[in-house]
Amino acid sequence: MGFENGKLVRVVLSASFGGGPDKHVNVLHYDLQDSAVPGNDPNDPQLLADAFRDDVVPALAAQFDSGWTIFPVVVEEEKDPLDPTATRDAWTSGTDTAGTRTGVGEILPVACCPVASLHTAHIGRRQRGRIFVMGPIAEGDQSAGVINGTALTRIAVYLDAIPLQPDIVSGVSSSQANWCVYSRTQRAANLDPYASHVTSYSLGNAVHFLRSRS
Repeated sequence: MGFENGKLVRVVLSASFGGGPDKHVNVLHYDLQDSAVPGNDPNDPQLLADAFRDDVVPALAAQFDSGWTIFPVVVEEEKDPLDPTATRDAWTSGTDTAGTRTGVGEILPVACCPVASLHTAHIGRRQRGRIFVMGPIAEGDQSAGVINGTALTRIAVYLDAIPLQPDIVSGVSSSQANWCVYSRTQRAANLDPYASHVTSYSLGNAVHFLRSRS
């Protein structure tokens, strides 16, 4: 687990409409397991931020029209409930990027969003995750609260761009990075596992009104 043999980090993706209060945020966690083998390089969180800048942000920008700004990727060490005053680092990558989606039309209230469930190898509520997917939902993207197939395909492009196990080591190494569902409750109780590696996701087709839970 990251706190013992590497780092547990959060990747923060965010976008804002016209510099105003409307803001969408997705937070993802990665368990960076650094190799104990001499000469093996550790995971580099800056490379994780760069990977999201190059591979995820373009897919994310396609969820927003040009009135929205996608902010630089921020990677932060997660606060450890067992050592809350420990010094933490952060890394950023990229520049402000305008949305690239066209022909959006009338959009639903900003809090409307689809939800993706994150699956891991473990069973239990603490080992399951959800993403309240960022990006405005247009009136034409849904009918009676059900998101249509074209919109779901576009949204899936963003989710598919999120790496399960990114290569963020600069040299030859057995260090690994894994997208994970992080349970603060498990960690605070010092229970294993508290970072369950994501194996897949399933995207629901219902419109939810839970953006603030992202």
